[in-house]
Formats: sequence, C-alpha cells, structure tokens
Amino acid sequence: MFKLYRYENLLFVLRMTGEEIRKHLEFSYDMWTNTMTSPDDHALRLNDASKDDQQRTGFQYMTFNFDSAAGIDYEVDLTKPYGQKVRILQMSNGQPFDEKKWYQVVMNSYRANGGGELLIRGAGIPKDSLDNRVIWHTDLDQRHYLTEEIKKLGTVNPQPNHNWRFIPEEWTKPALERDRKLLFGK
Repeated sequence: MFKLYRYENLLFVLRMTGEEIRKHLEFSYDMWTNTMTSPDDHALRLNDASKDDQQRTGFQYMTFNFDSAAGIDYEVDLTKPYGQKVRILQMSNGQPFDEKKWYQVVMNSYRANGGGELLIRGAGIPKDSLDNRVIWHTDLDQRHYLTEEIKKLGTVNPQPNHNWRFIPEEWTKPALERDRKLLFGK
C-alpha cells in the first residue's frame, strides 16, 4: 500500500464554486501541459534534467501537483493560453455544470490545506478561509480506507473514467505518444 499511496493524507470534502473548480483545473493543467502552437510541439511540460528526480520524473513541475477531476466532463484545449484551456461541458451524470453553483469536492488533506497552491493561486481561495470550506474529513489516512476496500473487494480492476480529454486530438494524440516515449521509452 505504501507503493500505491505513499503519502499520509486524510480525505476531505470542501465547498467550491464551479468557477473555482475550473480555475483550479486551469492552474493544474498549466503546470503539466504546454500551449501548443504547432502539431510538432510537446503536449506536456517536460524537463530532461528532472528525469531522475522521483517527484518530477521528467516533468518541469512536481507530479503530485497535477490534478484532474472526476464527476465532471471536460476538455483541455492545448492550443489555448492559460485561463482558456479548460472547458467544462457538464456533470458526468448529464446535469448542467454551473460556475455560480456551490459543489462538494473531494480531495486529499495536502490539497485541502493549500498544498501545491492549486486552491490558493489557482482557484483564488484565500489560504486563511480554507478551513471554513471544509464540510467533512476522515479520521484515518486514505491508505487505511484503500486497504479496507481492497480487502473487501478481493480483486480490483480499475478502469479509466474517460470524462476528460485533450484537444485538438489531431495534434494532441501524436504529441502525447511522442512525449510518452520520451518519458518511458519504447
């Protein structure tokens, strides 16, 4: 379990507006993706000097600060500049997504306490108001709950949600394949 989830994080539920969610994602995707100006550009922000750094593994920034989201369907346009990359299409259950509405968002304690600055610099939530956003949190770390769930299920067969994608695909699919080879070989 320490290899699967190495950090001592609790599970938190925070209140966030739809606009804050989108801005949080904008900040995250800006850290791990480029703004492509041609099909030959990298899709990801890579840095050869960081290949041996376990917290960057070839990326420019720390990989544990790269967030995506479940429960919403969205596109990330890698030809758009920061602030215009993420377009939330709808809730994954088909209901409309509203930037003015309040949502309950699940995240780990590192992120909920301002780690990575995605909530602070990205979503624009003042650090001293994060505690007021907390609706609930677990008493034990996530590793405990993951272990219990795996024991209960016996076998786990994780599947991708397919709730978000990079566009335009005619640029991003070949670029991501090139970047994957640079990161992992083969």
